[in-house]
Amino acid sequence: MEREFANTLLVCAALAAVGCGDSNSALRPLDATPRYAVVSSDYSSSSIAMLDEDFEVIDESWLNSGTTYPGLVAALSGDVVLPNRQAGDETFAVIDRLFTDVVTRFFVPSGNLNGQARTHGEVGDTGFSSNPQDFIFVDADSAWAPRYDSNFNPAAPPENQGNDLFEINPTDMSATGARIDLSSLDTTATIMTDDGPVEVDVFARPSRGVLVGSRIVVGLDRISGSFDAAGDGMVAIVDLEEESVQGLELAGLKSCGNVVPVPGAPSKVVVACVGFAQPYGDEPQVRASSGVVLLDVAAAEVTIERLWRVADHPGSAIAVNSVIAIDAERVVGVANPDSTRTLDALYETDLATGVQELVHESGGSFVVGLPAYDPDSEMLYVPDAAENGVVEFASENGTFVETGSTSIAPGLGLPPTKVYLLD
Repeated sequence: MEREFANTLLVCAALAAVGCGDSNSALRPLDATPRYAVVSSDYSSSSIAMLDEDFEVIDESWLNSGTTYPGLVAALSGDVVLPNRQAGDETFAVIDRLFTDVVTRFFVPSGNLNGQARTHGEVGDTGFSSNPQDFIFVDADSAWAPRYDSNFNPAAPPENQGNDLFEINPTDMSATGARIDLSSLDTTATIMTDDGPVEVDVFARPSRGVLVGSRIVVGLDRISGSFDAAGDGMVAIVDLEEESVQGLELAGLKSCGNVVPVPGAPSKVVVACVGFAQPYGDEPQVRASSGVVLLDVAAAEVTIERLWRVADHPGSAIAVNSVIAIDAERVVGVANPDSTRTLDALYETDLATGVQELVHESGGSFVVGLPAYDPDSEMLYVPDAAENGVVEFASENGTFVETGSTSIAPGLGLPPTKVYLLD
C-alpha cells in the first residue's frame, strides 16, 4: 500500500493541471485478486470483467466505456486489448488502440489509479494515431509500447513518428522520451495497377511482443500504408542491452504480428502469421502465406525451432487467428469460414507433426475470439459470441473436453471477444 499511495501522489502531481480527484474512487474495489479478465466489445463500446482462479465472476463489468477516470484524458473505447503479460506487481494495464492511443494502469484489487499515458505527443489535427498494440514490461522503470502506425509527416518529432517501440515509465505512467526505431525493417512490395506494376513502401508495423531476458521479440505485420501490399514475414529482435535491432525473416509467411509466450518454456515464443491476400480474403493466397513458428530465444542467435506452414498441409484448417501456445509443441488457433466451412472453429495444431484436432466448433461465423490457457489448471477458456459467453475446456489425456460455459455481463449486450490469464 505504501508504493500504491506514493504512485498515486505522483499521478496526482502530473495531472494537477486538469485535477486529479480522489484516486480511491477510480474503480470499485474487487472482493478478490483476479486471475482472469474477459474483454467484451462490439468495437464501439467495451467492458472488462474480472474473474477469480475458478473462473467465477468477481465483477462482470469492472471497467467499461461508461467509466470515467478522475483527471484522465480518455475513457475506454471499442478497440481495447490487454498486454501479453501483466507486470505481476498487483497492477492491471489496459491498452486502448487506434485513435485513442493510451495505456492505463490500475492497482488490483483496490481499483486505485496508477496512471494513464498517451503513446504520442500533441499532433493537432494531423489525424495521426500511434495505435499502440502491447505494453511490454521490463522493470519498474521501463515498459515498451509497440506503435503500429507511422506518421507520414517527415517533420514529425520523434515522439510522434510511430513504427517503433515507445518507452513509458510504468511507475508513474510517464513517457521517458526514449524510442526504438524499427523503420530499418521497412521494405517495399510490388502491386499491380491499371498502369502496370508499382512499387510501394511497406512499413514494419510492430504489434505484439514478448520479453525474453534482455531481448524483446516483436511481431511485425509489414503492410503498406494503404493495406494493399505486404512484405515477407519477419519479427524484430530488440536487444535492450546492446541497443540493437535485427530482423528475423520468416520466409514464405506474411503478417506475422502475433507473438505470444510459451507456458513452461520461458526462452521460447510462438509467432502466428495470418497471411496476406490482395484482394482481401483470397483463400489460396492466405493459405500460401500463413503459418505458425516456434522460436528459441535462449542462444545468442534466435533460431527457428519449428515451422508449420498451412500450405504444407493441404487438408488442414487455416487456424492461425487468435493463436496461443499450450506448450512448446502445441498451439490453438481460430479458423474462420472459408471454402471448407461456414462456421468458426478452434483447432489444436501439433507443430511437430502438423496434425490438427478440432477443439470447438461455433454456431456462428467470425464470433470466436482470443482464448486463454491456464497451465496450472490445464483449463482452456474460449470466448464465443454465438454462445453468449466463454466456453470452458479441461485437458484430459491430451485432449480438450468441454466442461461448461460462463456468461459475461449478459445484460450489457456486448459479446465476449478476448480472455486473458493475468498471472
